Amino acid sequence: MKDRFDEMMERFLVPLSQLRGHVNDCTYFLRNDGSLAFAQGYHHPAGAISGKTLYYPKPGGWVNIFGRQYECLHKTYRDGKMYSFTNPEQIAEHYALFPELVRTAPIAPIIKNNLLLPLDGFRGFFEPRKSLRLCVELYPKIRDGIAAASEILHVPVERMGLTGSLQYGRLEEHDDDTDIIFYGSVEENHAVVQRIHRLVGEEPGRHVHEFGKFWPLRLYHGGILVCPFFIYAREEEIPLRDCAVSTVKKGVALRGRVTDTRHSVYMPLVLPLEEATVDGKERGRFILILADSYVRGEFAAGQRIEATGELVRVTKGGDTFDALIAANNWDVTTVAGS
Repeated sequence: MKDRFDEMMERFLVPLSQLRGHVNDCTYFLRNDGSLAFAQGYHHPAGAISGKTLYYPKPGGWVNIFGRQYECLHKTYRDGKMYSFTNPEQIAEHYALFPELVRTAPIAPIIKNNLLLPLDGFRGFFEPRKSLRLCVELYPKIRDGIAAASEILHVPVERMGLTGSLQYGRLEEHDDDTDIIFYGSVEENHAVVQRIHRLVGEEPGRHVHEFGKFWPLRLYHGGILVCPFFIYAREEEIPLRDCAVSTVKKGVALRGRVTDTRHSVYMPLVLPLEEATVDGKERGRFILILADSYVRGEFAAGQRIEATGELVRVTKGGDTFDALIAANNWDVTTVAGS
């Protein structure tokens, strides 16, 4: 007999065959064991996703997903407050809970806090635009919130989707967050980012402070907390899709000045630099790849940054270039006064 979980999965889940060879950022997948995994970025080798399991079935778990009990791998409640786990903590917990991952799921080549999870372990995925259509039908709050966000950010609903728990149809009772995906060209999405910055700057009441920090891409509007995520609408504008990555050296120090932030709202963040030095040697123009969404949208052109990470060689099409991959937000700092 089907329960509420089965009914909602049947309604929201999309067969893997509809991936058509490409996995986008911000996409949830349902594993065969009922776990929910989250794919990040655009570099997904054939037959696998670069991501992490976020929820797994556990009797007595604190998360209720359509009547079933789950435990969460990326956040928890303690003393009535929400706490988030760091990316390294999440990976360590993956290996503790799922020992088979040590053998079958190596660390992803670009987003170092992800694992490569074989697609044959999944039942299907959740398509953001389909999820938006269904949630608008199911939940008046979401219908009104989407309409309000569309109006104030000047983005038609056709360019929007849902991620987070709403992507698989779950509206958290005491949570006012609405994780909205905006699809667009780099310039279209950059215009949305600029509008968010203007709105938040003009009206401090829209500011969002969570987990001890100010989130520059989030804002309160229309009775909801809008949490924007951005997806490339044009494949030719995706910097790190269909590329090969090889390690040159680990434990490398990078310094430089940010020249362009248009790709810093995606996952991973891609920041072109000038006046760059790598381990003290001048490199001129260089690329920093930050594989942590915690600081999306927080950099500005002209800022001087310091970073530590893995020096890699990236091959995409006929081009080859060196870059530094920083795994965690704390691996990148801005230089005071820049």
